[in-house]
Amino acid sequence: MLYLCACFITTSWAQQPLLVQSSDTLPNVSVTSSHRVRELKSASPQYSLARESFNRLGVTDISDAIHRLPGIVLRDYGGAGGMKTVSARGLGAQNTGVSYDGIALSDCQTGQIDLQRYTLNGMSDIRLSMAGNDELFLPARTVSSAAQLAITTQTDTDLTTSVHGRAALTLGSWGYTNPMFQVGTSWRQRLAVTATIDYIYAENDYPFTLTNVQQKTEERRTNSRMNQWHGEANLLFKPNPRNRLTAKLYYYDNDRQLPGMVHYYTNEPHETLHERNAFVQARWLSYCSDYLTLMVNGKFNWATSHYRNGVSGDAVGSGQYWQREAYASASLLYTPLDWLSLNYAADYQMNNLNSSLTQASRPYRHAFLHTLGAKASLGHLTFLARALHSVYLNDNKAKPVAGSSMNPNQTVSGTEPDETNIAPSASLSFQPFERQQFYVRASWKHIFRMPTFNELYYYHLGNPMLLPEQASQWNVGLAWQSNHHWPLLVSVTADAYLNTVTDKIVAIPFNMFVWHTVNVGKVKIYGFDATAALSLPLSAHQALGLTGNYSFQRAQNQSFQGKYYGYQLAYTPKHSGSLTLYWTNPWLNLSATASGMSSRWATNEHTQGTQLDGFVELSFSAHRDIRLWQHPFTLKASMLNAANLQYDIVRNYPMPGRSWRLSVSTEF
Repeated sequence: MLYLCACFITTSWAQQPLLVQSSDTLPNVSVTSSHRVRELKSASPQYSLARESFNRLGVTDISDAIHRLPGIVLRDYGGAGGMKTVSARGLGAQNTGVSYDGIALSDCQTGQIDLQRYTLNGMSDIRLSMAGNDELFLPARTVSSAAQLAITTQTDTDLTTSVHGRAALTLGSWGYTNPMFQVGTSWRQRLAVTATIDYIYAENDYPFTLTNVQQKTEERRTNSRMNQWHGEANLLFKPNPRNRLTAKLYYYDNDRQLPGMVHYYTNEPHETLHERNAFVQARWLSYCSDYLTLMVNGKFNWATSHYRNGVSGDAVGSGQYWQREAYASASLLYTPLDWLSLNYAADYQMNNLNSSLTQASRPYRHAFLHTLGAKASLGHLTFLARALHSVYLNDNKAKPVAGSSMNPNQTVSGTEPDETNIAPSASLSFQPFERQQFYVRASWKHIFRMPTFNELYYYHLGNPMLLPEQASQWNVGLAWQSNHHWPLLVSVTADAYLNTVTDKIVAIPFNMFVWHTVNVGKVKIYGFDATAALSLPLSAHQALGLTGNYSFQRAQNQSFQGKYYGYQLAYTPKHSGSLTLYWTNPWLNLSATASGMSSRWATNEHTQGTQLDGFVELSFSAHRDIRLWQHPFTLKASMLNAANLQYDIVRNYPMPGRSWRLSVSTEF
């Protein structure tokens, strides 16, 4: 510990001769690697979308981007304001972690992140890691999920530019309006700050067809308005080449109406939800020596949600919920040899939930996570092994009630017991041919998930006796990329996987805010993911390209206690995928995308009338880069669901039909 403090203090003093002498200081070197190369070499499956490909592939929003990634099932409640959550390889949204600029997002109440909060305007890339992570130098919390969706914003501020920024405006059907403005500045190549504000308004009153047996009526979505904005400020401080501090202040506010389920003669919901979220996070990275690197993370998160039900006498009443989180992490990377890296990370996390409901209690959870990992790169073979040790201390305090003699610090009955678990993982990648970008990979990971506070304590619907979820993930795959001298550039990945889950926790939606959760018992999930990308240069300024992904997924209920043995889990399609054809040229860049999935069941019991039809949605996009007033501008137009297809992703939540988006963006 004394050595760590000494190396930290020593590297912080940029004025010391040891660091400023030219004979001792190495010049700055930038080492870059394309996303595709990293994905091919990765020992576990990784897929990414970089910002420079958003326009080329016609990506319009976060849900559209998610459809381009294999193995992901997106639950979309329709429209710009509909909640959007992701589940990787049938393991559930709670087992799919989401990070924002390297530090995990969280929701201790539901355990799932609503991705509609995040727009593409400020993103630099989206990356999905399955069944592990090929990076060793990570916080323990980042590797505690079965899969990780990493969102990176454009905060890598230029330290050499005094003032710079971006501005964008997107308009769309049904009142969709999304302006964004970002500005940044720097001082003396050491300190830089950026500020971003993003606003979305939409009426979302799109038309749809309501079917009742043989009768069909044309309706409009009601009670679906959203009014959302978010702002964030980012700081980058580099006192010297060996130390780097990044910090983020974030605020989100969304006052929206909840459209609710669509039933015949009952399409008049009165629900609203006002969500606010604020957090501050920071990361310090210190290169203590040529062999030792220290990373320290910290975060405090506050969130509130005010749910209001305007129908008197409804079983689900109104309520306000508050949650807090304190998080700290320290990670050490030691590289004693060129081919060997060792890592130790320790994380602490405290979560607390409170509400305005008189019958509710105040659950607390303290989590201590430790990881020890090693990565070896021996010629054409790369091997990574990691062990995660988790300790969860649970408490559920009585809520103070006026006139009651109950001690507010007293633990109430039905509190989830404390848990301890060790979760190992291992992965390897092998390149059998020296001159070929061909890789064979295999990975295994055991994971442990605690139930969320909603799953345990939600009034009437929570179950304090809910068992933790255990899962094992196996993966084997191939990755190949053609040589650069080929006229046609091709890259392909193919992975087969098997997930076994014990006491799987399955969430069935009652509405957009309330969920019903049950332990399924034992679940076996096996499947296949494939991706392909082809690019054919036609000339110096023209190219044709084709990208696609396909997923087969069989998620079987294998609980011997129930009569539904072998049934596919709710909202899990057997087949899903997308295909994009694009043409880049000096005049007008064009793209066409088809994405869809096979039929699904809305219940685990496959009740009659709960099967959702499969669908394929077709969209078109065009964009062009121009220069006006010495500034670059990008103009983009998109037509979504061009065939005006009527379909549901979540039962009784119809998706929008044909719509359009127009956007303009510039940099200065």
